[in-house]
This record gives sequence, C-alpha cells and structure tokens, in this order.
Amino acid sequence: PEVIDSGTDIDHSVELFHRVNQQDFDACERCQLGMDSWSYQKGGVLVPSEHHIGEFHDWVRGHIG
Repeated sequence: PEVIDSGTDIDHSVELFHRVNQQDFDACERCQLGMDSWSYQKGGVLVPSEHHIGEFHDWVRGHIG
C-alpha cells in the first residue's frame, strides 16, 4: 500500500484520482473527434462563463490573420 508520513494508506485516493483523470481523458478524446464539424470553424461554441476563451481566440486570430 501507498502510505504517507502520517501512516495513512492513500491507495483508495490514488485509485479514485486515476479513475477520474482517465474518465476526463476519455471524454476529451471523444470530443476531439467532432473538431472537424462546422460548429468549430470559428473556434467552437462557448458558454457565457467562457467569454475569456473567446476573447483569446479572437486575439490569436487577429495576430495570425
């Protein structure tokens, strides 16, 4: 078992962390398949809370033409 200085076994936490990360990686990979869609021709669809990402996309497009 993986044990930290306090003597606590962290195997369950490490396993959970790994499982959640793997699910995130899998979801991201599935999303990449749709990047050829017309919806992404101008950077994709963002929700209002992601406005800063859209501004960054606009800034990059403005600098690379």
